[in-house]
Amino acid sequence: MTERPPSLVVVEDDARFADTLRAEFQHLGYRVETASCLSALRELRSGFDFAVVDLRLGRDSGLDAVSLLLDRNPEARIVMLTGYGSIATAVQATKLGAVNYLSKPVDAEAIERALRGEEQDEPISVPEEFQSLARHEREYIEFVLAECEGNISRAARRLGIHRQSLQRKLRKYTPR
Repeated sequence: MTERPPSLVVVEDDARFADTLRAEFQHLGYRVETASCLSALRELRSGFDFAVVDLRLGRDSGLDAVSLLLDRNPEARIVMLTGYGSIATAVQATKLGAVNYLSKPVDAEAIERALRGEEQDEPISVPEEFQSLARHEREYIEFVLAECEGNISRAARRLGIHRQSLQRKLRKYTPR
């Protein structure tokens, strides 16, 4: 009887990076599927042993993907990836159930070690360079907007600013 290969879902909106991870993990013996957003993730039928999730998925949040994946399979091991590491998002990701949080750039071997729990004693890596205030503002606005399920009026009230001011700020942050 042959053993079933481990299954992995890569939730990443950068198609090139997702394809690279798919190829590398297939080479390591994984059955791999990819999703670029939450709606694509919901369409995937099978459960997964492992997941690699980008923090920013266009207009979606990778934190929501962590919750969705763990609802489907509470035993799944999830690693959160981001190019914009911060202690706040690392803490939030681990509270939601991610087993590790890695900053990009990162290779498949480091991701696999994190998925397998071989790096649990290593500290969460946060970039040494400080992010600009504008970057923090943008991330916080996106976080609050996601918490308010995209409702701009409710998000503006939570942020303590006028709805039109929030809309102006959002126009500055055109999606990738």
